[in-house]
Amino acid sequence: MTTASLSDRASGRRYVFVCYAHDERAVVLDQIRWLRDDGFDVWFDEASEAGNRWSEDLARAVEGCAAVLYFLSPRSATSRYCLDEIHFALECGRPIVPAEIEPVTLTPGLRLSLGGTHRIFMYRLGPEEFRRKLASGLRAAIDGTPAPTLHSQSPAQPPRDSHPPATTDKHFDWRPLAVGALVAIGVFAAILLS
Repeated sequence: MTTASLSDRASGRRYVFVCYAHDERAVVLDQIRWLRDDGFDVWFDEASEAGNRWSEDLARAVEGCAAVLYFLSPRSATSRYCLDEIHFALECGRPIVPAEIEPVTLTPGLRLSLGGTHRIFMYRLGPEEFRRKLASGLRAAIDGTPAPTLHSQSPAQPPRDSHPPATTDKHFDWRPLAVGALVAIGVFAAILLS
């Protein structure tokens, strides 16, 4: 069925589960071939037809993997199946290595799920640099060690969905405090008058 079969979990083999949208299958298969040539055991739903759902096999594969490689795209970021796999991987405590195939704005749920996980921006990197960063990130995830800087963006190119960190600069927004103070005064006055 696959290079890393479900029985590998029982034998202690460590494999990477690949999560992707079927529309990107050609791109993903090219990367899977390279990962296998580089010595990674890889599990993906190669026996599945698009649209078919074999939940038990997928759940066992996610549960038994050492890490999840999530190929991010606008389609995989909104795919119910991909989101199910990612959320289950998080429930199982599996590390996730996101590789962004093309620019995508993460949904609030994915931003929450992926947290501070650095994405590898495939579309911004040459093939060699992407594969070097991907291999390094996957090895770190499999070994449970902090990943070397996977963050491939330069300060001049922040991700489209990033938000600047909160800072204490001279542009303090006083309006929420003023509204809160007025509401508190109003409540206090209502209590005194009753």
